Amino acid sequence: MCRQWLVAMRFAFSGILCYSRPMNIPKKPVSFMWFVAKRSRKWAIIAMFAVTGAQLLDGAFLLVLRELTDSATNAVSSGFDASSLSSLWFWVIVFPLLYFLTESVWRVSGFSGMRLVTESEKTVSSELFKYLIEHSRSYFNSKFAGSLVNKIGNATRGVHNMFANILWQFYPLLIGLIIDVVIVFSIDKTLGVLFAIWIIVFLSFNFFLVKKKQPLSFAVAKAGSEMKGKMVDTVSNIATVHANASHKYELTFVGEFIENFRKKHLRSWMASEFILLISGVLLAIFVFGMLSFAILAMKNSQATLGSLVLIISMTVNLTQSLFFIGHRMTDAIDDYSQIEEGLNELVIPYSIVDKSGAKKLAKSKGHIFFNDVSFKFGKTVLFNNFSLEVKAGEKVGIVGVSGAGKTTLTDLLLRNHDVGGGAITMDGHDVRDVTRDSLRKQIAFVPQDVSLFHRTILENIRYGNLRASDNAVVEAAKKAQAHEFIRSFPDQYNTQVGERGVRLSGGQRQRIAIARAFLKSSPVLVLDEATSALDSESEVLVQAALARLMVNKSVIAIAHRLSTLRIMDRIVVLDKGKIVEEGTHDSLLLKKGVYSRLWNCQVEGFIE
Repeated sequence: MCRQWLVAMRFAFSGILCYSRPMNIPKKPVSFMWFVAKRSRKWAIIAMFAVTGAQLLDGAFLLVLRELTDSATNAVSSGFDASSLSSLWFWVIVFPLLYFLTESVWRVSGFSGMRLVTESEKTVSSELFKYLIEHSRSYFNSKFAGSLVNKIGNATRGVHNMFANILWQFYPLLIGLIIDVVIVFSIDKTLGVLFAIWIIVFLSFNFFLVKKKQPLSFAVAKAGSEMKGKMVDTVSNIATVHANASHKYELTFVGEFIENFRKKHLRSWMASEFILLISGVLLAIFVFGMLSFAILAMKNSQATLGSLVLIISMTVNLTQSLFFIGHRMTDAIDDYSQIEEGLNELVIPYSIVDKSGAKKLAKSKGHIFFNDVSFKFGKTVLFNNFSLEVKAGEKVGIVGVSGAGKTTLTDLLLRNHDVGGGAITMDGHDVRDVTRDSLRKQIAFVPQDVSLFHRTILENIRYGNLRASDNAVVEAAKKAQAHEFIRSFPDQYNTQVGERGVRLSGGQRQRIAIARAFLKSSPVLVLDEATSALDSESEVLVQAALARLMVNKSVIAIAHRLSTLRIMDRIVVLDKGKIVEEGTHDSLLLKKGVYSRLWNCQVEGFIE
């Protein structure tokens, strides 16, 4: 356990030291890639210089090949005399040395380029994830978690592929084309000009076609994210699928998204093949033209055999490179679209942000005031000039029928939403004027549906205070009535709880959440239906834990089980965003109003 404590402390402090609010991330793919590349500019510069050097050496390699061929021809024609043989051996030695040097420089580009690409992958994943988790809760309520993570993965792969292609495909081709134009121009000026024009036309035509294909690639990326999101949604609710024997329905439902992805992918792929077909025709014309010129030049004695070999070698290499680059351009637009699709979904303005110059909220006394608060969700008005005061140390229960605004009230306090009018203050500080982190550190929140991390029980409890020792975690578990059931597991506090805590019962998850709240030790406690889904035995244990947790805290407790609110100092009854009744449990029963009716419904065993 001591070792785990040290690991947790290390992660806690590293998070404190390294975490910062996300930067302004560019939303356009090209700007985003520049933003990423600047983080590894040193490796980018080294790699680009290495690629440039390697391409220049490749060009020199062709020239050496020409000289080697001409030297061999001269040696044969002169009967291998001393002079021609000496020249031949010189180029024979230079040829492999130049090859070795060229390959060595390419390896420099590889060693530096891999640092650029891997560090860029890290930058994309970390920056997009950092940006993602700063979104408000309302953003996540309308998204598939699996789809969002998939978009980060798509953007990361897209940047990886784009950087690799630029560094080892597009940029070398550009340098190589310039070298080839210079070489051809040195052989024949007219041919050099025609050669340059043809290359510009070929690349421009490919770029035009690829640009036309971009919407198809974007549609594939979007359909892929939707498909994976639906799959994750089904897997996340697999217990419901099993319980309702809905396997065939899910296969049909998800199958529609799989088929949609197949159709979009097929259409995009067909466009790619069409582009490659046109490229193949253009390259065939190019090969015929270059070889025809070489033969005519030899016939007219305007070129040596070495020049002919050079032109043929250059034509073959260039044809392969240009066809390959046409293929890479279609792949690149797919990668570009993956980046664009991810950025469009992830990098959108936050709905809730800290004010410029927002201050940290110091240790709060727990005095909360909803002052003439107005709030609407869409076109639905939930609160209009609503006021409620919770004094420091006061325990206030909130009740009302579904849709009365109970949970929204706590969301506004936690700044999951911002009020449309009025203000919410804590110890006189408007919650919009302080940082969200400092505000939420003052509030311990125990929800109805506790979601745990797929980590150990120790790590889940420690989440309330990442600096807490193992002993502090155990003490919190004891106060939360959780220590005994934790000890019953073979691995005790090192037990993995499963995704969302599925290996624990509802009551056990609830007590883990309460232990976490004990460890957080905040002056304000918010309970949102903390016992509504529990059996009677679990409810007794949880209520006992909550009673200890509420000592010396300001409490806002939402409950449908009204018996849990009998110990509250005051109970507030909401209806359509307004306070319709207020008082103690006993005084509200005497009023024979809404609270009394709700109480009688529960006593009689049903909810009206």
